[in-house]
Amino acid sequence: MSESTAKQQEVVGVAERLFSERGYEATSVRDMAEALDIKPGSLYAHIETKENLLWEIVTNAADRFFAAVKPILDSDLVTIEKLRRVVAAHVTVITDSARSAAIYLTEWRHLSEPRLSRFRARRDDYEGLIRGLVHNGIQEGELADMDEKFATMLILSSMNWIHQWYRPDGPMTPQEIARKLTEMLLNGLRRATG
Repeated sequence: MSESTAKQQEVVGVAERLFSERGYEATSVRDMAEALDIKPGSLYAHIETKENLLWEIVTNAADRFFAAVKPILDSDLVTIEKLRRVVAAHVTVITDSARSAAIYLTEWRHLSEPRLSRFRARRDDYEGLIRGLVHNGIQEGELADMDEKFATMLILSSMNWIHQWYRPDGPMTPQEIARKLTEMLLNGLRRATG
Protein backbone atom coordinates (compact mmCIF):
# COMPACT_ATOMS: atom_id res chain seq x y z
CA MET A 1 0.00 0.00 0.00
CA SER A 2 1.40 3.36 -0.99
CA GLU A 3 1.90 6.12 1.54
CA SER A 4 -0.78 8.29 -0.12
CA THR A 5 -3.30 5.41 -0.06
CA ALA A 6 -2.54 4.78 3.61
CA LYS A 7 -2.99 8.48 4.39
CA GLN A 8 -6.27 8.56 2.43
CA GLN A 9 -7.56 5.59 4.46
CA GLU A 10 -6.51 7.35 7.66
CA VAL A 11 -8.38 10.49 6.60
CA VAL A 12 -11.53 8.47 5.82
CA GLY A 13 -11.22 6.65 9.16
CA VAL A 14 -10.98 9.93 11.06
CA ALA A 15 -13.94 11.34 9.10
CA GLU A 16 -15.99 8.23 9.93
CA ARG A 17 -15.21 8.58 13.61
CA LEU A 18 -15.94 12.30 13.79
CA PHE A 19 -19.04 12.24 11.56
CA SER A 20 -20.51 9.37 13.59
CA GLU A 21 -19.70 10.98 16.96
CA ARG A 22 -20.50 14.64 16.19
CA GLY A 23 -22.46 14.56 12.96
CA TYR A 24 -21.37 15.77 9.55
CA GLU A 25 -22.36 19.41 9.99
CA ALA A 26 -20.77 19.73 13.43
CA THR A 27 -17.44 18.36 12.17
CA SER A 28 -15.16 20.95 10.64
CA VAL A 29 -12.13 20.49 8.41
CA ARG A 30 -10.16 21.93 11.32
CA ASP A 31 -11.49 19.14 13.60
CA MET A 32 -10.37 16.51 11.12
CA ALA A 33 -6.96 18.12 10.70
CA GLU A 34 -6.46 18.26 14.48
CA ALA A 35 -7.41 14.58 14.79
CA LEU A 36 -4.86 13.79 12.08
CA ASP A 37 -2.27 16.09 13.68
CA ILE A 38 -1.82 18.11 10.48
CA LYS A 39 -2.57 21.69 9.46
CA PRO A 40 -6.05 22.31 8.03
CA GLY A 41 -4.59 23.41 4.71
CA SER A 42 -2.61 20.19 4.49
CA LEU A 43 -5.80 18.16 4.66
CA TYR A 44 -6.71 19.41 1.18
CA ALA A 45 -3.75 17.49 -0.19
CA HIS A 46 -5.78 14.38 0.63
CA ILE A 47 -9.38 15.52 -0.01
CA GLU A 48 -11.08 17.95 -2.35
CA THR A 49 -14.01 18.71 -0.05
CA LYS A 50 -15.52 17.51 3.19
CA GLU A 51 -18.56 16.34 1.23
CA ASN A 52 -16.32 14.07 -0.86
CA LEU A 53 -15.48 12.23 2.35
CA LEU A 54 -19.16 11.87 3.22
CA TRP A 55 -19.89 10.61 -0.29
CA GLU A 56 -17.08 8.06 -0.09
CA ILE A 57 -18.30 6.79 3.29
CA VAL A 58 -21.97 6.43 2.31
CA THR A 59 -21.11 4.91 -1.08
CA ASN A 60 -18.81 2.33 0.51
CA ALA A 61 -21.47 1.50 3.10
CA ALA A 62 -24.10 1.06 0.37
CA ASP A 63 -21.68 -1.22 -1.50
CA ARG A 64 -21.32 -3.38 1.61
CA PHE A 65 -25.09 -3.71 2.07
CA PHE A 66 -25.64 -4.70 -1.57
CA ALA A 67 -22.67 -7.09 -1.59
CA ALA A 68 -23.93 -8.80 1.57
CA VAL A 69 -27.43 -9.51 0.27
CA LYS A 70 -26.86 -10.13 -3.44
CA PRO A 71 -25.61 -13.74 -3.12
CA ILE A 72 -28.60 -14.53 -0.92
CA LEU A 73 -31.07 -13.01 -3.36
CA ASP A 74 -29.44 -14.86 -6.26
CA SER A 75 -29.60 -18.20 -4.45
CA ASP A 76 -32.17 -20.98 -4.88
CA LEU A 77 -33.32 -20.68 -1.27
CA VAL A 78 -37.04 -20.33 -0.55
CA THR A 79 -38.23 -16.78 -0.01
CA ILE A 80 -38.68 -16.97 3.76
CA GLU A 81 -35.15 -18.32 4.19
CA LYS A 82 -33.81 -15.59 1.91
CA LEU A 83 -35.54 -13.02 4.11
CA ARG A 84 -34.01 -14.54 7.26
CA ARG A 85 -30.55 -14.50 5.74
CA VAL A 86 -30.92 -10.99 4.32
CA VAL A 87 -31.82 -9.74 7.81
CA ALA A 88 -28.75 -11.51 9.22
CA ALA A 89 -26.52 -10.09 6.48
CA HIS A 90 -27.86 -6.56 7.00
CA VAL A 91 -27.34 -6.82 10.76
CA THR A 92 -23.79 -8.06 10.17
CA VAL A 93 -22.94 -5.09 7.95
CA ILE A 94 -24.19 -2.71 10.66
CA THR A 95 -22.41 -4.45 13.52
CA ASP A 96 -19.16 -4.93 11.58
CA SER A 97 -18.96 -1.28 10.56
CA ALA A 98 -21.22 0.61 12.97
CA ARG A 99 -19.65 4.02 12.33
CA SER A 100 -20.00 3.98 8.56
CA ALA A 101 -23.45 2.38 8.85
CA ALA A 102 -24.55 5.18 11.20
CA ILE A 103 -23.33 7.79 8.73
CA TYR A 104 -25.04 5.98 5.85
CA LEU A 105 -28.29 5.86 7.80
CA THR A 106 -28.31 9.41 9.20
CA GLU A 107 -25.85 11.80 7.59
CA TRP A 108 -26.73 11.25 3.91
CA ARG A 109 -29.13 14.19 4.14
CA HIS A 110 -26.16 16.55 3.94
CA LEU A 111 -25.24 15.49 0.42
CA SER A 112 -25.83 18.07 -2.28
CA GLU A 113 -27.25 17.39 -5.72
CA PRO A 114 -26.70 15.37 -7.82
CA ARG A 115 -25.24 13.09 -5.16
CA LEU A 116 -28.34 13.35 -2.98
CA SER A 117 -30.57 12.03 -5.78
CA ARG A 118 -28.10 9.27 -6.61
CA PHE A 119 -27.99 8.23 -2.96
CA ARG A 120 -31.79 8.21 -2.68
CA ALA A 121 -32.10 6.12 -5.83
CA ARG A 122 -29.64 3.58 -4.51
CA ARG A 123 -31.38 3.47 -1.11
CA ASP A 124 -34.72 2.98 -2.89
CA ASP A 125 -33.20 0.12 -4.92
CA TYR A 126 -32.11 -1.59 -1.71
CA GLU A 127 -35.53 -1.08 -0.16
CA GLY A 128 -36.98 -2.60 -3.34
CA LEU A 129 -34.97 -5.78 -2.78
CA ILE A 130 -36.47 -6.21 0.69
CA ARG A 131 -39.93 -5.30 -0.57
CA GLY A 132 -39.57 -7.93 -3.30
CA LEU A 133 -38.94 -10.59 -0.68
CA VAL A 134 -41.96 -9.43 1.32
CA HIS A 135 -44.09 -9.47 -1.85
CA ASN A 136 -42.95 -12.97 -2.77
CA GLY A 137 -43.49 -14.20 0.79
CA ILE A 138 -47.08 -12.93 0.70
CA GLN A 139 -47.71 -14.42 -2.76
CA GLU A 140 -46.32 -17.79 -1.66
CA GLY A 141 -48.46 -17.79 1.50
CA GLU A 142 -45.48 -17.73 3.85
CA LEU A 143 -46.33 -14.24 5.10
CA ALA A 144 -49.74 -12.85 6.02
CA ASP A 145 -51.51 -10.62 3.51
CA MET A 146 -50.26 -7.18 4.54
CA ASP A 147 -49.21 -3.77 3.29
CA GLU A 148 -45.90 -4.59 1.62
CA LYS A 149 -44.48 -1.08 1.91
CA PHE A 150 -45.31 -0.83 5.62
CA ALA A 151 -43.87 -4.30 6.30
CA THR A 152 -40.69 -3.39 4.42
CA MET A 153 -40.31 -0.16 6.38
CA LEU A 154 -40.85 -2.08 9.64
CA ILE A 155 -38.11 -4.57 8.75
CA LEU A 156 -35.64 -1.90 7.65
CA SER A 157 -36.41 0.41 10.58
CA SER A 158 -35.92 -2.43 13.06
CA MET A 159 -32.54 -3.28 11.58
CA ASN A 160 -31.37 0.26 11.00
CA TRP A 161 -31.86 1.28 14.62
CA ILE A 162 -29.26 -1.28 15.75
CA HIS A 163 -26.36 1.13 15.22
CA GLN A 164 -27.80 3.26 18.05
CA TRP A 165 -27.51 0.62 20.73
CA TYR A 166 -25.23 -2.20 19.55
CA ARG A 167 -21.93 -2.61 21.39
CA PRO A 168 -19.37 -5.30 20.47
CA ASP A 169 -18.95 -6.09 24.18
CA GLY A 170 -22.72 -6.11 24.79
CA PRO A 171 -24.82 -9.08 25.85
CA MET A 172 -25.79 -10.23 22.33
CA THR A 173 -23.66 -11.24 19.37
CA PRO A 174 -24.63 -10.02 15.90
CA GLN A 175 -25.88 -13.54 15.15
CA GLU A 176 -28.14 -13.50 18.22
CA ILE A 177 -29.46 -10.07 17.30
CA ALA A 178 -30.27 -11.23 13.77
CA ARG A 179 -31.95 -14.43 15.03
CA LYS A 180 -34.07 -12.67 17.65
CA LEU A 181 -34.98 -9.84 15.31
CA THR A 182 -36.00 -12.25 12.56
CA GLU A 183 -38.07 -14.35 14.97
CA MET A 184 -39.90 -11.29 16.27
CA LEU A 185 -40.46 -9.81 12.84
CA LEU A 186 -41.66 -13.04 11.26
CA ASN A 187 -43.50 -14.55 14.22
CA GLY A 188 -44.69 -11.48 16.07
CA LEU A 189 -44.66 -11.01 19.81
CA ARG A 190 -47.72 -13.11 20.63
CA ARG A 191 -47.41 -16.23 22.73
CA ALA A 192 -47.89 -19.36 20.66
CA THR A 193 -51.13 -21.13 21.51
CA GLY A 194 -52.09 -24.78 21.34
